Amino acid sequence: MIAGMSRLVPPALLLAVALTAACTTAPPPAPSVAARPVVDDPASIAAIGEARKAFEAAYEKEDADAIGQLYTENAVSEPNFQPTIKGRAAIVASLKSLFEQVTVQTSLTPDETRTLGDVGLDRGHYTVTVTPKAGAPPTTSQGRYLVVYVKDADGRWRVSHDIDNAPAPPAQAAAQPSAPAAKR
Repeated sequence: MIAGMSRLVPPALLLAVALTAACTTAPPPAPSVAARPVVDDPASIAAIGEARKAFEAAYEKEDADAIGQLYTENAVSEPNFQPTIKGRAAIVASLKSLFEQVTVQTSLTPDETRTLGDVGLDRGHYTVTVTPKAGAPPTTSQGRYLVVYVKDADGRWRVSHDIDNAPAPPAQAAAQPSAPAAKR
């Protein structure tokens, strides 16, 4: 009987040694954890506020190129009652066409500006008065906007995506009464 046990001991001993070795190895290193992005960084929120002001000023000056520089190269704009516009060049072309036809007075009022690292959002409401250069009465529109900003490689906050919507069509100024038709 003892002779039979000697044949079992070497495999059992090997198993015990293997289990002991497995239990005593160091645990694998913890995965590296990237630094959490800063939430609502005051300097970033202020920079987005400055970008908003630059947007309003460029609109008042009808400066499509300056507005274009506020957008990323592959930006997406979804203006009210219009098709989606993709890319900075297309946004600038659309604005140049707009400014040939109308003057625009705009006021953007932020309701919420947030950042998370290199991404930010600006949500608020607007009032826009559009006056046709051909002499028609102006129209005023009020609505909401949402703009997604990204911090570009050069450190500037630029518009990546924007959308605006109005709860109602623009209000046109009251028409002047026309002169009565002459009688024959």
